[in-house]
Amino acid sequence: MDEERPETEARAAAAAAEKKRNDNVGIGVVFSLLGLTLFLTLDTPWAGLPMLVVGVVCVYLGMRGRPRRRTDD
Repeated sequence: MDEERPETEARAAAAAAEKKRNDNVGIGVVFSLLGLTLFLTLDTPWAGLPMLVVGVVCVYLGMRGRPRRRTDD
């Protein structure tokens, strides 16, 4: 029973890391769309730029740790 426990903890840690990456990408998309909307609709277009930058950074952080798909031939 103790032999199975580290494997289960490793799976739980991997699942938590995957969930965090997905959350970062989702938050980044929301911030990017909000920034783009503010950028296009307000009289001062630079007002939406901070939200747009935060969104792009969040998407980058979420995609940075994503493992690549194997291409075994």
